[in-house]
Amino acid sequence: MVGVGGVVIHRGQALLIRRGREPLKGEWSIPGGLIELGEELADGVRRELKEETGLDVEPLEIVATFDRIFKKGRRVR
Repeated sequence: MVGVGGVVIHRGQALLIRRGREPLKGEWSIPGGLIELGEELADGVRRELKEETGLDVEPLEIVATFDRIFKKGRRVR
C-alpha cells in the first residue's frame, strides 16, 4: 500500500484535518490517503486533497519519503 499526504500552506498557515477513522481517529493530520492502482503520486495528492478538503491543488515538490513495513504473521502490511 502506498500513501500520500499534502502539506498545504497559505499565508503562513498550514492546513490540518481531523482524522475521521482509524488509525489515529480524532487526531490532527495533513490531508492524504492511499494511492489508487496505476496512479502517479502527484495525481494521488491532487485527488486526496480534493476529496478531503474540496481544494484543487498543484503539487510543487516531494518534501520527504519514508516507508513502514508491518509484519503480521505471514502477511506484510
